[in-house]
Amino acid sequence: MGKNEGIILRINLKTSTVISTIIMFLILIGCEPLAKETMDFYDTTESIDLSGENINSISINSYENDVIKTFGKPTEVEVIEDPKSKYLSYDGVEFGFVDDKVIRLFIRRTHKNSKVYETAKEIKIEDTKEQVIKEYGVNYYERVESGLDTLGYFDKDNKINIEFGFNENKVIAVVIKKIGWKEEN
Repeated sequence: MGKNEGIILRINLKTSTVISTIIMFLILIGCEPLAKETMDFYDTTESIDLSGENINSISINSYENDVIKTFGKPTEVEVIEDPKSKYLSYDGVEFGFVDDKVIRLFIRRTHKNSKVYETAKEIKIEDTKEQVIKEYGVNYYERVESGLDTLGYFDKDNKINIEFGFNENKVIAVVIKKIGWKEEN
């Protein structure tokens, strides 16, 4: 091996080591560099009707005052400056707002006695992936989000997206959000 070939080999090894280290670091801190975003599936996923999605009559575009009238005083309020948004948390559900209108509903279980909320098709925490597909149909996409297997649907006419997060084939979170709003935090 000539002197130049040895130098090129060392440079290639250093470059691949740096790239491998960066990828491993991203994976370790929870960033999935090859993960797909929700909207990556928009064009290839057929639309379904999600217009009936609500939690105790609160749906996308409901007003903050309606949420407070229905659910009372939140257990936690978080205000985000960039992008300007607000989150009201209650036992078992969280509502996200932009300009005082609901842009996201998040069903989750914070403890074993959390209040149980259902989607319009009666899917709740602990239901199986098979139950979700039976109720919502086969026009879904699948991706991994924060380590969770995620199954999602689009309502392109009403600009609504619903995603179900699974752990060991059981629903552990449901997010209903307005299409076109991107969380940056």
